Amino acid sequence: MEYKYEMIKTEDQLPVKIIIHTADIQMFIPRHWHESIEISYVLSGKIDQIYIDGKDYVSRQGDVVLINSNAIHSFSVNSGKNRKAVTIFIPNEFIQAVYPDIDQVAFDCVSIDDKERKAQFEELRCNLNSMVTTYENKENDPLAYIKVTSLSYELIYILLKNFKVDKKNSSSIKVRKYLERLNLITSFIKENYNQNLTLDLLSSTFYLSSEYLSRFFVKHTGMTVFDYINAIRLEKSYPELMNTDVPVIRIALNHGFPNEKSYNRVFKAVFHETPTQYRKNRNKR
Repeated sequence: MEYKYEMIKTEDQLPVKIIIHTADIQMFIPRHWHESIEISYVLSGKIDQIYIDGKDYVSRQGDVVLINSNAIHSFSVNSGKNRKAVTIFIPNEFIQAVYPDIDQVAFDCVSIDDKERKAQFEELRCNLNSMVTTYENKENDPLAYIKVTSLSYELIYILLKNFKVDKKNSSSIKVRKYLERLNLITSFIKENYNQNLTLDLLSSTFYLSSEYLSRFFVKHTGMTVFDYINAIRLEKSYPELMNTDVPVIRIALNHGFPNEKSYNRVFKAVFHETPTQYRKNRNKR
């Protein structure tokens, strides 16, 4: 789990990246972004929270949620049985090869509570179901990659035909500049997350005023600087909590939390239990 620009790598012979999720455990993926278009499709169970540029969604069986290029997003799922979902990443270059004006458009493609485009979403689900079935059978079918490639082109066709809208951003260069600055700041925090990071320190490091940095971060991520720092600290502390017997207070201090109380508060906000309770309950299973 990293809050940064994410490089998406496709598999050999496939133009898209496909991930099948079946884990029933609780998971939290902090906010991040990438140039690839991302499609989340729930086959069973649900995703408790998908955050996209200031909006929150609960995605249930049959729901399709498309995340546009460079949109800041995160995922959170609670423990649950029989969850199955697929994530498909479509590289910008793949679409651009057949549709050169892709940088001028975005996609309005969230099926949740959308009753006006039932037929369009059914067409999309049919494509996604075929893609999942073919992908899951790739070990038995040496030619499966050909069909997945064909279905990937069909997916682009369906998205452009049914869900294309004009991009609202008037200046892609300006947006890219902001994303690059944000990437520098979040990378610095990730590298120094266990240190005493203050707003003054970050501001001076990047030659910005504290007020501007605070506004900039909230505007472009939807969260405060300190919420992000805590998300990174939480993510980094998780393996030590679950895989060692190190006392919780020591784990908190090892990962930049000023005290155990602060660690408890941040951990409970995400996992709904204190670190001690969570470790104890997980170790019983």
